[in-house]
Amino acid sequence: MNKNIFFTGAVVLIIIFASCASGAKYAPEPSAPMSYDPAGVGYSRDSARYAETERMVAYSVNLELSVKNTDETRKLLITQVSDNNGFIIRETDNYINMRIPSGNTDNFMKTARTLGKTENETKTGTDITDQYRDNVIRLENLLSVRTRYLSLLDIADSVSDILSIEKELERVNTEIDIMQGRIKYAELSVSYTNITVRFREKAKPGPIGWIFYGLYLGVKWLFVWN
Repeated sequence: MNKNIFFTGAVVLIIIFASCASGAKYAPEPSAPMSYDPAGVGYSRDSARYAETERMVAYSVNLELSVKNTDETRKLLITQVSDNNGFIIRETDNYINMRIPSGNTDNFMKTARTLGKTENETKTGTDITDQYRDNVIRLENLLSVRTRYLSLLDIADSVSDILSIEKELERVNTEIDIMQGRIKYAELSVSYTNITVRFREKAKPGPIGWIFYGLYLGVKWLFVWN
């Protein structure tokens, strides 16, 4: 009986701790948080330290071009995406949304501007530092909760206790997967600039338009001397 009471109390305490972990907020000086490793090694305490001293800013760029030929422009942009080690998210006849490594963004944009006349260009940045740190701490807490549940599972000796722990483990594992996804997406957003390029063909005058264009050139010749 005493063992069952102790076991039940331990489970209750872990559930309370798990609830706190899910709702934990960022502390100004976290103690060795864990972070997603883009190389695929896993989560490491040391790999998150750059987020403690540097701001994490996710940049987005929108470029609108007036071009001679949309098909040719699209092909040239696709080539530039590959040359700059980026990847395409979405592509249409006159629109490409892509991710370009932050270090190659300036080089890509410099080339993209030469493909036509720039009609509009905007660049925005979103600071995600606090959100990222908060998610890193939540993940570390959830991993600690999972470790405690696994320890309890090793000593559980009744079917009901095992089923109860496995149910909680499933819930915690789901939250861990979600948090890992958020961290990975945040790091992707910082290391790769989100660039959207829209391009349309330059307007060409019709038959009457060419007449007025000729008159314009004639009038210009009368009043303007080179």
